[in-house]
Amino acid sequence: MTPIIGDLIKNTVGKVVDKIADKFLPASMSEKEKAEMRLEAERLALEEYKTAIADVQTARELAGKESEGAPGWTKVLTVTHRPVWSFLILAVFAWTILAPYLGFPQIPLTDIHKDVMQTVIIFYFGGRTIEKVGGAVWGR
Repeated sequence: MTPIIGDLIKNTVGKVVDKIADKFLPASMSEKEKAEMRLEAERLALEEYKTAIADVQTARELAGKESEGAPGWTKVLTVTHRPVWSFLILAVFAWTILAPYLGFPQIPLTDIHKDVMQTVIIFYFGGRTIEKVGGAVWGR
């Protein structure tokens, strides 16, 4: 297990398991049983992580196979849609901040608009982070 993923699982899962054990398990449970439960929780978390990464990789392979016979412009879209959408959302966000100072009309945003913008930004950077971590873990 890589240090990054190993530390993440041990630190995060271990703390969660300890809190659950303290709250829901009987006080009579021995330290050995708690340690065994912690190890099992870490093993299950690692399996879940590996399954999630494998699902993402399988989806990419399938998308790659489906796009083999596609026209060139569709291949460009498969590569650029996420960054273009994210840059567009960041531009709208920047406009809402800078427009009043530059004397331009503001774009009125509702809470739904703000939620969509936040979701796009979170998924873009979160997705890239998962891709980079997966690449580091499996050497891709």
